[in-house]
Amino acid sequence: MRSIKLLSEKVIKLLHTNNLLKPLLKAEYLKEVLSNVSIDTEEGEREVTALRKKLDLSDESNYQKWLEVNHLDSNDFNNLALKDLRVKAYCKKNFDHKAESRFLERKSQLDIVVYSLIRVKDIFTAKEIYLRISENESDFGDLASLYSEGIENRTRGLVGPIPLGTAHPALLEVLRTSKPGNVQPPFEIDGSHLVVRVESYEPAQLDDFMREKMTEELFNQWIEVQVNGIHDSLINPKQSQNDGAES
Repeated sequence: MRSIKLLSEKVIKLLHTNNLLKPLLKAEYLKEVLSNVSIDTEEGEREVTALRKKLDLSDESNYQKWLEVNHLDSNDFNNLALKDLRVKAYCKKNFDHKAESRFLERKSQLDIVVYSLIRVKDIFTAKEIYLRISENESDFGDLASLYSEGIENRTRGLVGPIPLGTAHPALLEVLRTSKPGNVQPPFEIDGSHLVVRVESYEPAQLDDFMREKMTEELFNQWIEVQVNGIHDSLINPKQSQNDGAES
């Protein structure tokens, strides 16, 4: 990256000390990667027009003033408008062939779950709640509103739909192995006792949306590896040279 080569050792150290070096490297590397991605002219024009409309810059004078205030030119604005399109195009071209294996690797975390949750500090209260629900003496939502000590008391205990992988690891295992409609005995997570019931469970599918998501995950993972390598070579140039000599 030419722009990075212009930085002195003192500037690099200053950026690193303030945790600004890696974000800069990522932005510049991403810009370089996407610079050669071509976009259909008509599709590109629609994106630029849409962004100008979103920012209330349809009027040419407002547009030019906005560019001046933000120290940008029209080419910078176009790159901003086309960034998402270029990322998607690059992902499809370079990572689409790995989307299925990535999906299979991540599937257990991508399944969609809706569940009801009550969490309380006191184990005896949790046990009483569990018995009242399992014996159909009380409604789960009513008890969640009355007893739950988390934000789920505002939703009558209902959580989701959410990807399974976003749940706490201990909760995830309970959700994965629970049969919808069956309330689970209390279990402890981080000092709270949870009573949980899975309401619905929808296995993830490798549709167009999911395939795009997988390719973007692979792309971001790849970008991170590249940027980390460049970052380390700038912070420890002697070590990088030794590694190169050994290889």
